[in-house]
Amino acid sequence: MADRETAPAPRLGTKLLYGLGSVAFGTKDAGFATFLLIYYNQVLGVPATLVSLAMTIAILADAVFDPIIGEISDNWRSSLGRRHPFMYGAAIPVALMFFLLWNPPHLSTGALFAYLVVVAILTRMAIATYEIPSSALAPELSPDYDQRTSLMAFRWMFSAVGAALTLAVTFTFFMAATKDYPVGILNPHGYFGYSIMAGLVMVGAILVSSFGTHARIKYMKQIPVARHRPTLRQLAREMYESLSHRSLLMITLAGLFGGMAGGMGSVLNTYFGTYFWRFTAQQLAVIGLAALLAAIIAVPLAPLVSRNFDKRRGYVITAFASLFVNNITMVLKLFGLLPPDGSSALLLIFFASITVGLALAITSGILVTSMIADIVEDSELRTGRRSEGLFSASLSFVNKATSGMGILLAGTLIDLVHFPKHATPATIDIVAPGAVRNLVLIYMPVQITLWFIAILMVSGYRIDRKTHESNLERLAQSAALADVAPSGAPMGATEAAPSETFEIPRSAEPVAGE
Repeated sequence: MADRETAPAPRLGTKLLYGLGSVAFGTKDAGFATFLLIYYNQVLGVPATLVSLAMTIAILADAVFDPIIGEISDNWRSSLGRRHPFMYGAAIPVALMFFLLWNPPHLSTGALFAYLVVVAILTRMAIATYEIPSSALAPELSPDYDQRTSLMAFRWMFSAVGAALTLAVTFTFFMAATKDYPVGILNPHGYFGYSIMAGLVMVGAILVSSFGTHARIKYMKQIPVARHRPTLRQLAREMYESLSHRSLLMITLAGLFGGMAGGMGSVLNTYFGTYFWRFTAQQLAVIGLAALLAAIIAVPLAPLVSRNFDKRRGYVITAFASLFVNNITMVLKLFGLLPPDGSSALLLIFFASITVGLALAITSGILVTSMIADIVEDSELRTGRRSEGLFSASLSFVNKATSGMGILLAGTLIDLVHFPKHATPATIDIVAPGAVRNLVLIYMPVQITLWFIAILMVSGYRIDRKTHESNLERLAQSAALADVAPSGAPMGATEAAPSETFEIPRSAEPVAGE
């Protein structure tokens, strides 16, 4: 499993082209999060509960599919390498499924529900067929501890850029208010043009990124010929062996609690922006730019943190800092220490807080995904296999599977404080005095607890810079031994060298920072 050629460090252009592919994921996510519920509910007339159920079913199906496509791509052998066949192959299905999602035939409510379930699942699976192999490229594009963080930073940035720009274009050109539809998002005719535009953006991003990294195929790992086409039982056994890696389990557990906190926040942030901060629609639009600015800031910040701290310490620092920044403004408002509602000063303070808090949160997310990339070589020493795709999918699986739990938790908190229906910011304190304040007071400790547990789990991650560099050296020694093995040696003898000769006993595994 030695490198086919010695890979040079990826240049800035390669990093940009690699990250560009995440525009497709950001575009898809923006559509699902912003338009899908209101389109099928308010425009097509499907009950909101059925739409939410369909979306949940699609998320769970996608969560199961992620590790499967990851494991398949890990074991794929072709002239295009392990990842690019899936990346190229996903482009057209992504656009086709996304178009069908927003242009359903005339059906009954029950049939529309079934249609949404099927097409939403296929859309998510199509984008996962690109996204999982693409994210698995990072460990192969560079083995360097800090370069991997830089690669992940560009992925996060382009995902945010894709989401922000797609929404801006959509609201400006396809869902602008008209005489017949003063609320543009309810215009059924706008979704046809939106689906065409978004589909073309996703196809373009996928193909340009795939072509942009095509020249790196010759440097990437190929599975041994003897391992081509493993059986289903063998795949299941290997998935279990790879996923039982201690550091991966710690990251996965962190994703469990972080996913719940993220799912809860995604729902309640809309309530807080409207009822707690009392921002207008125009002010909320301005605040939306904070996410784009935060992603741009995180691109240089994440590698800087990685170079000056190991990734685990960097994650702990940035995650705690993000928690503090994101909650301190709510505390200050509860105590009446911020400018009055509706003022430009309040908007400016909140915008700055959101930008800094999100930049720190995105940085911590970049570091976690980079940490997963470093598990690849540590696992290879134990198993003799590279499982980039499976590892990339594992955190995605947990986040998707638990985000629904977070959404359910948010709904529970809303009911717990008896939050009224159809309330406006002007009437909420009259209809339900104290409901907004109580929601904030319950939300903050629950959110902080979930993130604190997630941070605690990441503290169990054991691969620091020194450990990673040692792993690379041991793998290089293993490859050298394989190259000089007697020509008459059985094929399996050299392939077993990494795990048999250089395996680190679990009791002696070095702890990061020791």
